[in-house]
Amino acid sequence: MTDRRKRTTRLRPKSRRQAHTSIAVFTAIDGTLLDGKTFEGGTARATVGRLHAAGIPVIPVSVMTLNEIVPIADDFGFRSAMVIEAGGAIARWSGAWEIEPCGPAAETLLDVVRAIEDRSGARLLVYSALPEPDAAVISGRRGEMLAASTRRCFSEPFVIESGDFDAVRDAASTFGFSVRRGRRFLHLGRACDEGEAFARVRDELQCDVAVGLGGSMVDAEWLAEADMRVIVPAPGGPDRELAARFPDARIAPAPAPNGWAAAVEDLFGDLTSTKQRLGGF
Repeated sequence: MTDRRKRTTRLRPKSRRQAHTSIAVFTAIDGTLLDGKTFEGGTARATVGRLHAAGIPVIPVSVMTLNEIVPIADDFGFRSAMVIEAGGAIARWSGAWEIEPCGPAAETLLDVVRAIEDRSGARLLVYSALPEPDAAVISGRRGEMLAASTRRCFSEPFVIESGDFDAVRDAASTFGFSVRRGRRFLHLGRACDEGEAFARVRDELQCDVAVGLGGSMVDAEWLAEADMRVIVPAPGGPDRELAARFPDARIAPAPAPNGWAAAVEDLFGDLTSTKQRLGGF
């Protein structure tokens, strides 16, 4: 694991505050910005381009690893900051992606997984330790994306092979950790990691209005800190638990990426004049 981290990250201290921005868009990636099966950006790519042209940064808040998300960042032109591995770290661009860890290393989380199993009586399958064919089936990933997704540095997604979810969640809490449900996996982390990473990036941007787009309960912690919330549904509809948690959230009209693009266009209308119309939010 140590060798992996050296390949993917360059550690850095906390960033200095950046120039003030009136509004920023924070978004989950898998199944929210990108199609949940093909990982294609579709119409969202042009919408992100218009946001950037209007001076509105788009900040990924993702369960993905750095190696997994860098090709997406290059494709969409993300260069402000990225919250990665479910809040386990923040990546910032300075000619290369530099990493600030926000939570414990993956090796520590593996020890916590074993302790949760002992306390709960459940059997947990850690994603990074799955055989490649099994990891591909569960994650929907192939090739380089699959390999990059299993090289975890700051998080450990898992599934419950046997046992009770509530018992697993309660066992995690006794060790100071939370279990959050994503679109494909359960995610283990400290209860505050993703929300704190979101708040740190927002503070650095000196952001007046934070718009958040997410799709599953793993996004709930940071969506709670956003000023405006959009839930992007899966093909079968919006996540019921997430929608119940945020009854004031807008529901995008379609799954990703078209739903993401339509929701953003509906929110901002003419993006070039958004900054002058903040009072109308």
